[in-house]
Amino acid sequence: MLAFYLKKSKLRVLGLKKLFKSNKNPDEQFVYNLRALLGFKIKNILLYKKAFTHRSTNLKDKEGFSFNYERLEFLGDSVLGTIISNYLYSRYNDYNEGDLTKLRSKIINRYSLNKIGFSLKLHRLVKASFRVNGLSDDIHGNLLEALVGAIYVDKGYKICENFVIKKIIVRINFSDINKSIISYKAALIEWGQKEKKKVKFKTKINTELNNKNYFYSTLFIDQIKIAYAIDESKKKAEEKVSKISYRILEIN
Repeated sequence: MLAFYLKKSKLRVLGLKKLFKSNKNPDEQFVYNLRALLGFKIKNILLYKKAFTHRSTNLKDKEGFSFNYERLEFLGDSVLGTIISNYLYSRYNDYNEGDLTKLRSKIINRYSLNKIGFSLKLHRLVKASFRVNGLSDDIHGNLLEALVGAIYVDKGYKICENFVIKKIIVRINFSDINKSIISYKAALIEWGQKEKKKVKFKTKINTELNNKNYFYSTLFIDQIKIAYAIDESKKKAEEKVSKISYRILEIN
């Protein structure tokens, strides 16, 4: 009878723990989720709150400076580049400077970082003045770099390096990334120079779609129209049309 009572009491306690876990306030939930992601104790929680605050909130700190992830993103970009460079230098003894630079560029380019940031579900922690799905895909890579910056400031280089290796580098398929193309636009221009073809982009703003500014880019090879694409920035539109054209032309 006593054993049954103790077992029943234990179940009640477990039920209460589960209940309290699901009823955390936003700050507690943020810390709980962040610790689960990082795997280490946090010293300065304010740094991490800043790393996940979008500029759209228009928040200010006590000194009146903007409270968002952009400065940490700037720092994280440099720290991440250093850690990745050191990792590649140690791993690929037979690679020369050019090979290492190309491989690093493929790892820390925007597409790759966005993919890794999304897989870590960093967008679930972001604080913005509108829904996360209203932000561009770059939010995932931006948050990843800001998080790296926050870890570096809070815990130092060694723990930051450990995080990058265990959480970021482990998600990279090096055999696939070696074959990947960083920029289809650059690859297409390089192909044009090699084949003595004139590659030309004609890009203009289109305001007819949902009353928003979109860029309409058309690609020509020797004055022959190959393809067109539309996106929210000139850079993205030209990259998109380059990718489409690259496949149409079946460039190896």
